[in-house]
Amino acid sequence: MMIWYFIVIVNGVIPLFSSCTSTAELIKKLPGQPDGVSFKQHSGYITTDPRRGHALFYYFVEADARDPLSYPLTLWFNGGPGCSSLGFGAFEEHGPFRPAGDGGLTKNEFSWNKVSNMLYLESPIGVGFSYSNTTSDYVNWTDADTARANMQFLLGWYKEYPEYRDSDLYLSGESYAGHYVPQLAALLLDYNKQSHGKPIKLRAIALGNPLLDIQISVDAATFLWSHGVISDETLKLKETVCNDSRYLTQQIHNKISMECAEVFQKQVEEMGNFTDPDDVLEPYCFSGTAVVQSASRSMWDAYHAKLARRMVLTDPCLGDFIFSYLNNPQVQKALHANITKLPSVWNFCSGPLSYHDVDIGNDIIPLLSALIKKHLRVLLFSGDQDSKVPLMQTRMIANMIAQDLKFTSLGKYAPWYDKMQVGGWTQSFGSSRKGKNVTHLTFATVRGAAHEVPYTSPSQALNLFKAFLEGSSPPKVPFKN
Repeated sequence: MMIWYFIVIVNGVIPLFSSCTSTAELIKKLPGQPDGVSFKQHSGYITTDPRRGHALFYYFVEADARDPLSYPLTLWFNGGPGCSSLGFGAFEEHGPFRPAGDGGLTKNEFSWNKVSNMLYLESPIGVGFSYSNTTSDYVNWTDADTARANMQFLLGWYKEYPEYRDSDLYLSGESYAGHYVPQLAALLLDYNKQSHGKPIKLRAIALGNPLLDIQISVDAATFLWSHGVISDETLKLKETVCNDSRYLTQQIHNKISMECAEVFQKQVEEMGNFTDPDDVLEPYCFSGTAVVQSASRSMWDAYHAKLARRMVLTDPCLGDFIFSYLNNPQVQKALHANITKLPSVWNFCSGPLSYHDVDIGNDIIPLLSALIKKHLRVLLFSGDQDSKVPLMQTRMIANMIAQDLKFTSLGKYAPWYDKMQVGGWTQSFGSSRKGKNVTHLTFATVRGAAHEVPYTSPSQALNLFKAFLEGSSPPKVPFKN
């Protein structure tokens, strides 16, 4: 998954919310869906700007339970900006199904709809199946635009699903959702404050490997060096000549200096062609190459089957399967998607959206602190094999926020457990109320996980998410199923 670093922060924007229309529909059955599915699925469009023809596509999976309404509602965002929550979040990470190489679907036993109703939103316009009838709106789109549109979407979605209006709401996402989620949360709190109607029950937010401050979040030199990916010489160059933050900022402005270019060319050469910055452990997918296309399919099927047996990681070619599945006309028909016949194929990230590159120096850390002051609980979690937003940088930000808000450490930095195995390490921060400790901020690593934590570590991610919904710290002692 690609992170595009085009950054704008919402600065006290109070939008005017217009009326929304939708094409919400029940999904009868997805092509290739396995038998024995008892939960309902819905999908469709919510029109967020009727005048300009903006419509956002969503996929909603009810909790796999007798009474879904007794479970919370989680709204999930992927990052980019400009990457699909349908392709990544729903079908690659923690949705109920994963596409297979034969065009069918397999059950995901670690689907997050086991503990929550899950709402996946393709946002902003131009992402996945979401669109605008005013093509000029795809240019110079900003975080403020995204936050307003997401707020419009949620209000419109509640009109279509009023039974969920009383449900506890959680916002979660990864990567550039470190911008999306806090800014939407701020608008939701403002809405509750200004509205004379029923408040939206926003309880907490969770951010995985989040881009929060470009000056801190993306500095990967120490991570890459400690994993043996770059040399001592390159580490020194990144520390003294050009680091990731400087390089990316120059890239955004199309003014990459010769010295930065040389440092990062050296890094690329040392990493090699088969190392993914999202996950330094992930095997390379060969199925899209000319070499593989000339080989027998059965050989590669056997190769991927062996991968699945010997590794916790899922098939590295899952992205190829998702791309084929979501571009299948029968799948799109079942999803009530692409009803306007978009001019290009569905894709993970490379849509028509062009994000504005202003306010690069702004960061989201002050906004997170402000949200916590308003009693919104925050979880920051990091896959420990991600070099795009390394865990050390997110942990540094968590400590900065705790220090700024004068929180105390609630217990020691310690392992947390996924069943009988270490799931990662965690630290919670908070305050004391009436003699009881109250957690406001939690940081957690996920052992062996990548930039997309639920993709590579699905069991750990589900247990971490469950603890987050329950308002508790990740399990500190081993436990059986």
